[in-house]
Amino acid sequence: MTDQGSPSTGAVDIAGLLASWLPRQRWFSAGHGGVSLTPAGQITLVPLVAQPEVVEPATGEFQLPTRVLAPEKAIERPVGIVVHLISALPAGQPASGSGAATYQVPLTYRAQAREDLAHALLGELRTPDGVRYVYDAPHDPDFVTAWTSLIATSTEAMSEAGTPRSRVRGVRRAGETPPDPYRAAKVLSGEQSNTSIIVGADSPDPVMIKLFRVLQPGRNPDVVVPGALARAGNERVPRLVGWVEGEWVQPGGQPAWGHLSAAAEFVAGSADGWRVATGAVSGGETFAGLSAELGSATAAVHAALASVLPTRPSTPATLRALADHLRQRLNWALEAAPALAEYAEAAGQVVDEVRELSEAPDLQIVHGDLHLGQALYSDTRGWVLLDFEGEPLRPLAERGEPDLALRDVAGMLRSFDYAARHSVLGLADDDPRALAASTWANECREAYLGGYAAQAGRDPRQDAVLLRALELDKALYEVVYETRHRPGWVEVPLRAVGRLLARVSR
Repeated sequence: MTDQGSPSTGAVDIAGLLASWLPRQRWFSAGHGGVSLTPAGQITLVPLVAQPEVVEPATGEFQLPTRVLAPEKAIERPVGIVVHLISALPAGQPASGSGAATYQVPLTYRAQAREDLAHALLGELRTPDGVRYVYDAPHDPDFVTAWTSLIATSTEAMSEAGTPRSRVRGVRRAGETPPDPYRAAKVLSGEQSNTSIIVGADSPDPVMIKLFRVLQPGRNPDVVVPGALARAGNERVPRLVGWVEGEWVQPGGQPAWGHLSAAAEFVAGSADGWRVATGAVSGGETFAGLSAELGSATAAVHAALASVLPTRPSTPATLRALADHLRQRLNWALEAAPALAEYAEAAGQVVDEVRELSEAPDLQIVHGDLHLGQALYSDTRGWVLLDFEGEPLRPLAERGEPDLALRDVAGMLRSFDYAARHSVLGLADDDPRALAASTWANECREAYLGGYAAQAGRDPRQDAVLLRALELDKALYEVVYETRHRPGWVEVPLRAVGRLLARVSR
């Protein structure tokens, strides 16, 4: 891959750096073997300049207006900021193949190394203008300033040089105060599919900027859904501040438009639900009260979504289609995880029960990937749900389709099970610690379902066939995931499969 518009003169090849660095990132799914990289476009936000106070457009490139980079807050050191849009797939496959994906990779190029960014260094480039130190841009405060400025001022940036052309445009949601781009920022750790940056964590109005790493054409639910909930007056989600949208070229050469980033209120003083729940498990404390509150918050979000976004009645045809989908997922799981073989017949019966249903709750827009890690709790705000983009590797067209709200309920029930049982891995079922974990998980389950029912006016347990099928589907996926990535944890979902199928097996 050749970078045709990098901050130095002449062509600079960064393929070697990226081919080594990308497979080590948790959000990169093109494989860890040979990787083929091709450019899908790039946007130069700030070209590298000789003096930090002199900011002039480079020929054929677009940069943020000088009024955004105010003189009193000028960049302290020369830095080039380039958002690379890269198509990647296992080496040897055609660029138009089904396995290709487009990744967003912002990089900063510096003439001087920065010790505070050593953890984000990709490597050094030898260029005709000297050494360039290349950094993962979300960790670089100058990138965060430039990116936040796009949203604060609704600025457009584009690259007119090179092929293909690309552009980005910041959009601030109507009525929102422009976020201050010149505050301290930090990258959240632990994310697997995106990169989130907290801007102004110690200020009265901190903002979380989520950078979508895998780009797909279309409107990202993590922009659409929070915006709709804000219009509905629902406060159980972070308030959407703005977003960045852009144009690029898909593998195969097709032009594309979609969301590159979302900016939302950061709920200060909060802790994610997984941390709160596992802390309760470790301390031998009940989580039932918080589980009930979380169930109520989930139901309130579902009701708000149904009021402002499309819904669709469930019919025998949609239920048959769901059964077909569940059967496909079951077959995939059985092939990917041999340990599931003994459950094949009973799992098939659960799917067949769905096929025989004649009615079900309406379909609506849902979270799509709800678990404890997607919920924040604070003493002042209570529970807040976040990350509405669904499973990031599923096509956007699927993620934006109405679904059963029960899918979110099933995901959270599975998360309670994980929180309880990951700490007793390897223990026999009759071990006192394992029994305590089981009691804790069941208590959370009943409290959550009760809280949901009280808010929604309908108990998810009334749809027991669907709920069990969706829980089973989630557990089967988890078995495959753990088999591939964390074999030491596979007994958590595998035992859950056994429990879910116990009534069928008798």
